[in-house]
Amino acid sequence: MLDADGVAAEVLFPDGITERNAPPFGADIGLRVTQTPELQWAGARAHNRWLAEFCSEDPVRRIGLAVIPALYDMEENLKEIRWAHQNGLKGIFLPAMTPEGYALYNHKKYHPMWALCEDLGLPVHFHSGASPAYDVSQEGWIGTYLCEFAFWLTRPMWSMIFGGVFEYYPKLKVLFTEAGGEFWFPWMLELMDIRASAKHTSGKLGDYNTNMTMKPSEYFRRNMWVGCSALPDEETTESYYKIGIDRIMWGTDYPHPEGTWPATHEKMTISLGGLPEADIQKMLAGNALGAYDLDEAALWKLASKIGPVKADFTQKAA
Repeated sequence: MLDADGVAAEVLFPDGITERNAPPFGADIGLRVTQTPELQWAGARAHNRWLAEFCSEDPVRRIGLAVIPALYDMEENLKEIRWAHQNGLKGIFLPAMTPEGYALYNHKKYHPMWALCEDLGLPVHFHSGASPAYDVSQEGWIGTYLCEFAFWLTRPMWSMIFGGVFEYYPKLKVLFTEAGGEFWFPWMLELMDIRASAKHTSGKLGDYNTNMTMKPSEYFRRNMWVGCSALPDEETTESYYKIGIDRIMWGTDYPHPEGTWPATHEKMTISLGGLPEADIQKMLAGNALGAYDLDEAALWKLASKIGPVKADFTQKAA
């Protein structure tokens, strides 16, 4: 399937909603707080050990992420992160939501975790999925979720930026996947910069930006990436440049039904055709090589055999 799609490597998230094979005990894509943290940790460890074995079968093409239920016990977090790195996993996956009673990611209790991830070169990942509980018996709950999910996914973005995390850990890498990046991030970057400028309307709230030496958008463009699963079939590509071509990683969302398979090549050329060759290459490959510790030579060799050819993107697909 990957060869036919022209995909040399893929980042593996703990999402089995469609296939009904998610990790057990809530150690899945939502990573919601549970009443039994010990069970959720057991599910996470089971998944991580399976995933490390799975990735070891093809370490060039499989980019595994360790599930870390980070809100409970910092020592457990650090122990599992070290294990993940020692066993070939390429990043960690954290809960996006921090419910009442649990610290946001601007809290200094998380600093040992950021320090370790920075030291080991492990990117931190947040993925859409988690949200407050909805009354699914009522009409409109799906539409409500679809309008809100990006907020809950990217809440760690502004809490970490305004919390000064990237001042303390300037080499920390953070990635957000499936936020509807093409419409969500441009206006969020603008909003954060406006709020950080201490205008008359917000200055009365007190000091909240002296722990930053750059604009929020500048931290974003230094420390963060956006996983865009199946970019939109649009005539305009302006949003890519508002986010920053260096920040976007194109994805197929395989095997989900909303992904590009089995028409990946067509979708790819519709989304990216007609753009400058250097920009396309960044979104399809170069940015990922910068975010992860990968075997670059092996991947380029594989891509030369199965990857899309440059000529396919010379003009916008019909």
